[in-house]
Amino acid sequence: MKTTITVLPVHEMKIIKQVNLVIQNRNGIDVTVGFILYDRKFSETYKFKDKTKDEKDFFHFITYPKQEDYPSDDLDSLILEAINSDFPKAQVKSNLLFSSSDVEYYENLINRPSEKAELNFIPDFSGIDISRLPNKSFKGFRKEINIYVDGSTEIIKNRVFKGYCDFENHEQIYDRLDEIYFR
Repeated sequence: MKTTITVLPVHEMKIIKQVNLVIQNRNGIDVTVGFILYDRKFSETYKFKDKTKDEKDFFHFITYPKQEDYPSDDLDSLILEAINSDFPKAQVKSNLLFSSSDVEYYENLINRPSEKAELNFIPDFSGIDISRLPNKSFKGFRKEINIYVDGSTEIIKNRVFKGYCDFENHEQIYDRLDEIYFR
């Protein structure tokens, strides 16, 4: 059966981050028990890594982009660190949302059982003079996310991923985190 694939408009192209939640089964084998998907928009600072002309040989063009070519920043690191508290072997895979077939792939991928989870961040108070803190209030960040599974949802029920971010810039970090779309 033939189908038509349409390249997305540039403003709709995104990086899809898939965080695979990995545990060891009773036989000592690493297995993926679920995954979390989120989208990142391209920007001046969030873009594919530049390659020199010498690095752009024939092999480069048939294997591009490799995982190390995809952008990754402090927000990606914060998200993974929070997830690593429950799933230390979690792994991130990046993909480009480029065409209608990619959109269809991700729509099908999330058409499976899932559980709601929470992603929470608070300022990192380490290194802060705690005598300045009594009776002060600080904002936190909370976002509901989905964990998708192929099998039983039992191991991923009621998950709360808690992370810490820079004390001085926590509100700006929350604003940036709020722009990320979790599927």
